[in-house]
Amino acid sequence: SNLAPARGGTGPAPALGSAMAGLGNVFTAFAFIASGGLLFGYIIGINGNVVTSGQLLCADDWAGEVGTFVSYGYRQCYKLGALETGFLSSLNLIGACLSSLICFRFADGLGRKLEVQLAAALYLLGGLLAAASPVLWGVYVGFAVYGLGIGFAMHAAPVFIAEISPAAVRGTLVSAKEAVVVLGIFLGFFTGFIFSNIAQVGWRLMVVVSAAFALVQAVGITFIPQSPRYLVLRAVREGDAGGAPGPLEEARKALGFFRAGTPACEVDHELEVMRQEIAGSIGTEVARWTDSFRYPRPLVIGCGLVFLQQVTGQPSVLYFATNIFKSAGFGSAAALSSVGVGLVKLLATLFTVWRVDQYGRRLLLFVGISMMACALALIGTAFVFRECQAPGVSLADCKEADVTLPRGWALATVAGLMVYVSGYQVGFGPIAWLMISEVFPLRVRGSALSIAAVVNFGSNILMTLTQEVLQRALTPAGVFFGYLALSIVSLLFVKFQVPETKGKTLEEIERMLAPRPARDVRAPLAGPEIA
Repeated sequence: SNLAPARGGTGPAPALGSAMAGLGNVFTAFAFIASGGLLFGYIIGINGNVVTSGQLLCADDWAGEVGTFVSYGYRQCYKLGALETGFLSSLNLIGACLSSLICFRFADGLGRKLEVQLAAALYLLGGLLAAASPVLWGVYVGFAVYGLGIGFAMHAAPVFIAEISPAAVRGTLVSAKEAVVVLGIFLGFFTGFIFSNIAQVGWRLMVVVSAAFALVQAVGITFIPQSPRYLVLRAVREGDAGGAPGPLEEARKALGFFRAGTPACEVDHELEVMRQEIAGSIGTEVARWTDSFRYPRPLVIGCGLVFLQQVTGQPSVLYFATNIFKSAGFGSAAALSSVGVGLVKLLATLFTVWRVDQYGRRLLLFVGISMMACALALIGTAFVFRECQAPGVSLADCKEADVTLPRGWALATVAGLMVYVSGYQVGFGPIAWLMISEVFPLRVRGSALSIAAVVNFGSNILMTLTQEVLQRALTPAGVFFGYLALSIVSLLFVKFQVPETKGKTLEEIERMLAPRPARDVRAPLAGPEIA
């Protein structure tokens, strides 16, 4: 992805036009790498229609037998409390957090491609287990295994895509991974809408669709080479000078694949620039997994963004989107309304993908978070006016199906929700993952990104587990006002902590955020100094 010569290097940079000529294979690789994001989004999208009454949970008027944790049968439903429901919804995130911890220790040994292959296998196994299990504990295991796939996929995707992409389009392609996640959410909402009318077993059909997507990903990724940057990193650490078969020669072939149609001399030039900068940056000594903590500023930026991305509430809103629409008074049309949310999210993300390399990261974060704050103020105010349709029944004692809003406020809530998810997709959604693919130094990129992923999934688990409990303790209006306060904190964090990385190569960003003393703590330079 480095198209300019290293500072102090020789020779002209390849022309951008010729460097962009071979992007067809980059796009093909992107499709299979980003499929892991599609499957992450898909499980989010179907969640509200899986863990809901009439599907996995028993309907309020259910008169039949209620399943237990070990009872056997394919047409069972279950009665779960708020905490149990939150735990079931969080199982895939718990799995993702566990596999992110595995990545923290072993990512740089596994390599980007093997991580994606592991993700596809775990998605396939988990989806089939959850859909086919006749006992509830088997469904739990299936969702947890699926979650392990999420962790590997979401760890590998931003780094893999960033490392194979030319600098001029890196922001667009890494952000486009978020568009694929949103496409998965939309497909999940749509599949949920289609199968939600099949009582008790519709949720199984929703889950089994994910296994088909996983099979396509597993087959496709086998034909994609390893990341050239990762191979050059191995070559530098192993002292491989090229010539004989080894990591550097493998990197040359991989880069040739990702720059198909580009003259061989330009591919060689890009590879040499990459080798020089990596050698100057990391030396020959292998980084320990604990070395991530030697780079506090990138860690604060990366972990801060993904933490605030979660605690401003949007993921929790999505997990319970169907029920939020029911609370707003949409009743049986709630599942279809969620499809509309998914479509709005997708359109907003496509705008960001289209403009991120023109407007830059900071501006889009400011605009997106400001939209979220305005929308949260509107939604929180609207939910103050919720009322019970049943005569003489207080809101506290009202059945969920009878809770509604006055017509004007109901429409305002939906409009606010649309602005809210649009703001998230303009800012936090794509930009947080883009930034964590850019800010971490190469020698610790695998383990450092794992830390950010653990923070991301851990805070997502916390939000999902506590969503219904918080709504009961603070009321929905109070929860939304809490998210509003955290959105204001997010604006201050972006203003004072987040740098602009638009148009810079990964090596230039590393020089900007990781001062020379920090980079040289353990690794001597193994080549000419790259200033």
